[in-house]
Amino acid sequence: MRVVMVVRDNTEYTREAMEWVKDFTYETGNEVEIFDPETISGEIFASAHDVVRYPAVLVVDSDSKTIAKWMGELPQFDEVTYVMRNV
Repeated sequence: MRVVMVVRDNTEYTREAMEWVKDFTYETGNEVEIFDPETISGEIFASAHDVVRYPAVLVVDSDSKTIAKWMGELPQFDEVTYVMRNV
C-alpha cells in the first residue's frame, strides 16, 4: 500500500497540504507520493483515479488500484493508517 497526494502548486491549500504530508510521514513513518495535476504524470494519475477535487489523498495498492480516497479535505492520519492496515 502507498499513500498518494494530488495537490496543485501555489494554491490556498498547498501549504496546509505540504504540512500534512510532513506530519503524516513523521507520525506514521510512511512516505507520501505527491503529484501535481498540472504536470503530465500528475494529470495521468488524477485521470486514472478519478480525482476531481484537490487536495486529494489516496491509498493505492501495488496494482495501482484505489483502495480509499479523500478529496477536497485532508483526512485524519488514523483514517489513512486504518485503511492501510485493514485492507
